[in-house]
Amino acid sequence: GVPGSSSFSRDYAAVLGIVSVSQQAFTRTGNNLALNPPLTPAFDQSTIPFYNLYASDSWRLKPSITLSYGLGWTVEMPPTEKNGKQVEFVDANNKPVSAEAYLNAKSAAALNGQAYDPIVGFSLIGNVAGHPKYPYNPYYGSFSPRVSLAWNPHFDSESLLGKITGGDRTVVRGGYGRIFGRLNGVDLVLVPLLGTGLIEPVQCVRPTITGACGSSKSAVDANNAFRIGVDGKTAPLGTAAPTLPQPFFPGVAGNQEAGAGEALDPNFRPNVVDSFTLSIQRQLNNRMMLEIGYIGRKITHEYLPVNVNVVPYMFTKGGQRFDNAYAAIEKATGFGNNIPATTVVNGVKTIAGVQAQPFFEAAMNPAFCKGYANCTTAVLDQEGSNFAAQDVWHLWSDLDNGGTAPGFNFGHTMLNTAGQLSSGVGMNASVGYGNYNAGYVSFRINGWKGITFQNNFTWSKALGTGAFVQATSQYTPDDPFDLHRMYGLQGFDRKFVYNAFAVYEPPFFHSQKGIVGHLLGGWNIAPVFQTGSAAPIESFTINGGGAAFGEGDSINFFSNENAIPTSFAGVGNSANYGVTGQSAGTSGKVNIFKNPDMVYNNMRQPILGLDANDGGVGILRGLPFWNLDLSIRKNVHVTERFSMEGQIMFVNVLNHMQFAEPSFDTSSPGSFGVLDTQGNNPRAMEFGLRFRF
Repeated sequence: GVPGSSSFSRDYAAVLGIVSVSQQAFTRTGNNLALNPPLTPAFDQSTIPFYNLYASDSWRLKPSITLSYGLGWTVEMPPTEKNGKQVEFVDANNKPVSAEAYLNAKSAAALNGQAYDPIVGFSLIGNVAGHPKYPYNPYYGSFSPRVSLAWNPHFDSESLLGKITGGDRTVVRGGYGRIFGRLNGVDLVLVPLLGTGLIEPVQCVRPTITGACGSSKSAVDANNAFRIGVDGKTAPLGTAAPTLPQPFFPGVAGNQEAGAGEALDPNFRPNVVDSFTLSIQRQLNNRMMLEIGYIGRKITHEYLPVNVNVVPYMFTKGGQRFDNAYAAIEKATGFGNNIPATTVVNGVKTIAGVQAQPFFEAAMNPAFCKGYANCTTAVLDQEGSNFAAQDVWHLWSDLDNGGTAPGFNFGHTMLNTAGQLSSGVGMNASVGYGNYNAGYVSFRINGWKGITFQNNFTWSKALGTGAFVQATSQYTPDDPFDLHRMYGLQGFDRKFVYNAFAVYEPPFFHSQKGIVGHLLGGWNIAPVFQTGSAAPIESFTINGGGAAFGEGDSINFFSNENAIPTSFAGVGNSANYGVTGQSAGTSGKVNIFKNPDMVYNNMRQPILGLDANDGGVGILRGLPFWNLDLSIRKNVHVTERFSMEGQIMFVNVLNHMQFAEPSFDTSSPGSFGVLDTQGNNPRAMEFGLRFRF
């Protein structure tokens, strides 16, 4: 195995103290990016202008029909930094790089069997070609129309429709509105500051006992890797140049290779949410109201970070794409679980049951295949650990030698193998999408015999490419070339949600006359109840969480990859006590599954070329939840002008223990599904006393 790759046991590396990557961040200032002393903090002073105009009106078309409409327009300008401390990701011509354009060009070249290896770099915004004022293009199209219609039908009370609608006690409402999201200041201010240059992360990948730094393909093992406490207390670290040229092209013309980069996509913009609503509200009597409705939302241009240094899995050689060749080998070896041993026949290495794949036969240098029955056998034999871990990113990186032997016979296709960046570049883009559909029922009682009560039931489904806060970093989609591969359940999807609250004020003894009146009057009891079905949870893959589709290295970039159930037998959503088995940890643990071994053994790693969809944020769900809070107040009238009130507020009044969500990490069978942590707070009480005069 190799430190830093998914094929190397993380536990083994931790026990031995093997360092996979050491890193230190240096800050720079000025147009020539002069190096600051170590530990000098980075800062900037950014301004983000925001403008908002809107108009609205209501028009009563008829006594029973009201039309409301409006139009808003917002402009949120990109940030400007007082001293120009904003870094742009640029191409060889010193022009900003678009994530979509970069990936489209890479895909087109790969489909034609050509390597896409452009020079990329980083430049201060004041040094970028054309001297743009902003780190991304301003968006002026944030027009937000809205329209709604309310109809209060009136039918004869003796007719069927009159009885259904209660005469004029029903209102039907429908509406549409478009809303543009806000761009978060954390993202707008920090990302241009974090780009390579102003803050330069100097990495030492796979350091050795000699103090040398390697690369993503260095042959480092337990015999020559640097070990903390054995070879020293401080791991080797690369050096930073006194200044950086502008633009700075890492790994080119003697420049040092850069660590993982980050940048704002030049087409970054606010997201768009189109909302549709329809509801029917029926007043049952003077105190009771019933409402049934639908809410639909469609979101586009959603914030989504994307690593552009991904494996071009559609690369075609010999009439076959790499992803198809990869999938064929995974199938032949039981998805990496049963890789046959290499045998030697007449001096030639062979692997039984594995057929030659046209891609590998056409893509490999002859020197790589020497001594093997075919090139496919050579690839499987030398990259077997990556096939077993479904680690496409490291598998491809190992072979991507720019046309030199051993490896592929074509040029570099990855920034890390070309020596420009050790990992990749995270572009904060606006390419995500999703939708939300829900039906709801709401029932209200107002002041009936001292009771005010409302309950709401929602049945919903939330799908999308993942919804992330704009401070998210080190994330990339499962497949930046095909975002639909990670389209699925959102992290906040709960199929059923029910909540209710009530306020009970006994209608007697309001005057609080006499001892009995003071004891029984002035009470206020208010419970709040919530419950909901389980939310999806990611089932982490054994490769570290982001390499199965070639999207990242699982060190600097991660994704929402999910292990895929081949069967849902035994899947459950309740706490099971005293469960035993290999996948239940210590005997007697609480587990979300009655038979965790069966569920664990039914999990399969995602396979490039085979799985068109990886289940969104999660395929398996965690635990349902419920909670009851309570407030009790007692008011005491002492005199006409003086009173006092005591209050007790209970959070989790029944002291219900809600387990924290379990782990479905397939690389850790001993904790798979285990419930061992409380996820809610124990009962808490707050006392208060108030005097009024």
